[in-house]
Amino acid sequence: MSYDLMFQKAIELQNNGALNEAEDIYLKLLEAMPENSDVWNLLGLAAQSKGNAGRAADCFLAAIRYAPAPFAPHFFNLGLAYRMLGKKREALEALQRAADLQPDLKEAWNYLGLTQEETGDHQEAVKSFCRALDIDGAYNEARANLCFYTKDKETLLQLADEQESDFQANLLAAESCEEPAEREHYLRRATAANPYHTGGLLALADTLRMADNEAEALQLYHKVLNLDENAVEALLGAADIYLARGDLERAEIYYKKSFDITRGIAGAHLNYGTLLYRSGRKSEALEEYRAAAALEPEKPEISYNLALVLKDLGDYEEALGLMFNAHQRAPEREEFAAGIMETLTGLAANNAELALKIAENWQKIEPDNVFSRRILAGISGMPAESGDDRLYAEKLFDNFAATYDETLERLNPQITAEFLRQHGAVKGTVLDLGCGTGLAAQALKTADSIFDGADISAKMLEAARRKGVYRSLYQADVTALLQDMAAGAAVKPIAATAAAEMPAGTGVNTAVPHNGYTLIIAFDVFCYMGNLEDVLNAAADLMRRADGKQAESRKTKAAPSSDNGTPELWFTTESADEERGNDFYLTAAGRYKHRRQYVEKALHKAGFTEIDAYPLTLRQENGENVAGVLFRAANPGKGGN
Repeated sequence: MSYDLMFQKAIELQNNGALNEAEDIYLKLLEAMPENSDVWNLLGLAAQSKGNAGRAADCFLAAIRYAPAPFAPHFFNLGLAYRMLGKKREALEALQRAADLQPDLKEAWNYLGLTQEETGDHQEAVKSFCRALDIDGAYNEARANLCFYTKDKETLLQLADEQESDFQANLLAAESCEEPAEREHYLRRATAANPYHTGGLLALADTLRMADNEAEALQLYHKVLNLDENAVEALLGAADIYLARGDLERAEIYYKKSFDITRGIAGAHLNYGTLLYRSGRKSEALEEYRAAAALEPEKPEISYNLALVLKDLGDYEEALGLMFNAHQRAPEREEFAAGIMETLTGLAANNAELALKIAENWQKIEPDNVFSRRILAGISGMPAESGDDRLYAEKLFDNFAATYDETLERLNPQITAEFLRQHGAVKGTVLDLGCGTGLAAQALKTADSIFDGADISAKMLEAARRKGVYRSLYQADVTALLQDMAAGAAVKPIAATAAAEMPAGTGVNTAVPHNGYTLIIAFDVFCYMGNLEDVLNAAADLMRRADGKQAESRKTKAAPSSDNGTPELWFTTESADEERGNDFYLTAAGRYKHRRQYVEKALHKAGFTEIDAYPLTLRQENGENVAGVLFRAANPGKGGN
């Protein structure tokens, strides 16, 4: 085949997307004629299309070197390659040279404007965009850039709506939108116009992740990686989704692939550190968090995550220093304050005097912080402030919801297992007080049972809703909820998760019948309350109402509301140190311990005539067993004593 025929064949292959085959022919042509600037330029374009900007730049430089005279398109292509490499100064020089050599090259002025804007020269950028439009008033890409960088959103959106197939106009329109749905709308148009533009695909994937559409976002990240296997943003996006799904093995593969390309992204080290932390590889996690901190020392999330590992490794003082640093930088992040309290709890077990001093100083600085008040009361032995029990529980579990299931698994809880040993399989309608994320219902639910849940924390309830094990969910203080239900009030749930089990005519905003609960459970709930008399009285009142309904159904020979018969209350408390003599007291962990005799007395006072107590280990914390009691109470009679 002649040289010219080979040259034309290579161009045809390149135009059809067969880049590797085209490159092979270009290289053979260069063996015969190594100073052919046209071939070097085309070889550079092929490399650029494959995302190899460094190789492309070398080829364009060769084209410039061998060209008989300076040729504007060579400098323009070189400028684009430098932009891909992040070499903005070199890109400015190349694009300016292209514009000077061919003043009517509108694309050179447009990309020169983009590069000027990115290097902070806004006024010159506007001039360059206008120059491109002077050459071609219908050049929408330059007009979109001009509107975007002059913050003319109205004109930009109008342009995008008029030019639905214009990639750049729709991409920039999306970037100008703060509303996720509106942003997604324009990005879908942009990616439809150019389905192979990795920047557009990444932007859409990131937007879909924000909208909790992780499945489609993951597909887009993989599409980007098929186009460019070294796309770090796609590798990290996929890794983050796998991490969120709990697929730690696959997430680690993608984080490591990104590190093969660059180790200069703090967020990658932060999230990979989280993966290692969740895998129990704390020493490795510590290294990743330190790497993240070195890259972005001012970022509070990094300081906090580093502190969490140090806390787990027993270095409470350094952990507290980092946590207070994060808390000071982002005081609105309540999880940081919760972490400080938890770390002070650990320090108090080793150095109570130092922990008390730090807690006192914190409370003086932030007297209105419920966590500072709680830890000081717990360490010093002072009673908690009135109303703090409910506020503390709500804030604690709102900040704990995302990691609650994972954390509890590490604590090896024993409550549901002991309950099943003593009670047997659950039948009937159950009210799960302080239901949290729904772990108890998930473990206990049978085909013969219906569960309703209640919790003070909206975020815990959202996690419970996603498990799909509850008929209805209530956000409320458990004592107040029991009192309202006992009084026959129409209590409306915030969510219903198993519509098929709902009584006819009920829905999310409809009060669910609650007169037929045959089982009320409260596992690891009463440890966040001091005095239990009100909650036990309210439970007894509701059970009397349920028992009365059962008796009424038996008199009328109607079907009973449950297969279990007499209603029962099952709950746990943490065991108090009998030597202290207090009925209950607050600990440094922020929870109450109760004397068994006090609980039994309160149950008798509420009217219960059947009371059983089963001592057990509730869970393990810091390598120590947490002792508690599982109580069963039934037959509350006609009223308290």
